[in-house]
Amino acid sequence: MLAPRTLAAVARAEGIACGPDGSLYAADDAGRVYHVDPDGGETLVATIGGWGLGLACDAAGHLFICTSGPEAVVRVDIATGASEIWCDSVDGLRFTLPNYPVFAPDGTLYVSDSGPETPGALDGRIVAVPPGGGDAVVVAGGFDFSNGLALAPDGTLYVVETYDNPGVMALSLADGSRRRVADLPRTVPDGIALCDNGALLVSCFQPNQIYRVPPGGGSAELVLDDWRGLQTMTPTNIAFFGPGGSRLAFASLCGWHVSFADTPWRGQPLNYPA
Repeated sequence: MLAPRTLAAVARAEGIACGPDGSLYAADDAGRVYHVDPDGGETLVATIGGWGLGLACDAAGHLFICTSGPEAVVRVDIATGASEIWCDSVDGLRFTLPNYPVFAPDGTLYVSDSGPETPGALDGRIVAVPPGGGDAVVVAGGFDFSNGLALAPDGTLYVVETYDNPGVMALSLADGSRRRVADLPRTVPDGIALCDNGALLVSCFQPNQIYRVPPGGGSAELVLDDWRGLQTMTPTNIAFFGPGGSRLAFASLCGWHVSFADTPWRGQPLNYPA
C-alpha cells in the first residue's frame, strides 16, 4: 500500500498538476491558485473567479484551469498572476461544467464537460479547445459524468465516469470508438494518472482510496486505503512528479493539505505545448 505524507498546506484543493520544470500547482474551491514546491511548502500565485477544478500546464508559463462559477477554462500567467478566459463555450453555447483539461501534442486542450450532475442522464461529454483558445467543439458525448482525463501517446483518451456506473472508459480520438477498461463499484472516482507502462491510477473522492488498473484494463487493485481519512481525505485529482516521475501528489477537496506518496511506478510524460 502507498504511504501518504503531507506536502503542502493547501486546503480544499481539487485540482493539481505538474509543470514542465517539475513544479506542482494546485487550485482550491475559492479560486486560489498555488505553486507547490516539490520539496514541500506552497506560495499563492493567483486568485481567479470561481471554483478551481482540474488544471494543466503549457511550456510557456501558463496554467489552464477549469472553473465553476463562471463555467470556463481560465488561463493564468504564472509569473504575473494575471488571468483571462481561454474558453467558455462549446459549439456556441455555454459550458455546462468544465471539469478537467489535458493537452495533446499539437496544443489542443481536451476538456471533460461533466454535465449538470443529473444521475442517470449520461450527458457528460468530451470537448476540444483549439490551440488558440475560443469556442470548443464536441468530440464525444454520452458519458456518465465525465471527470478526470489522461491521454496516452497512441491517442487513447482515458475518461473517468463518476456517478451511476463508476469506472474508466477508453476513447479513441482517431475513430471515436470506446471501451470500458475498469469498473469501480461503490466508489466515487475523480482523478486519473497514466503510468509509463500503460497502467492507470484512479483516485476516489469516496471512500478515500486509490486504485491501479493494469495495462489494457481489467480488475482494479487497491493501492491506497485511508479509511480513517487522516492523511488522504477525499482525494480528487492526482499527478506524478519528483525524481524519475515516480512520486504521486493528491489534492484533497475536503482536507487541509496536499499529500504525496512514493510509488513503484513512473508517470507517462505529459504534453507541454508551447
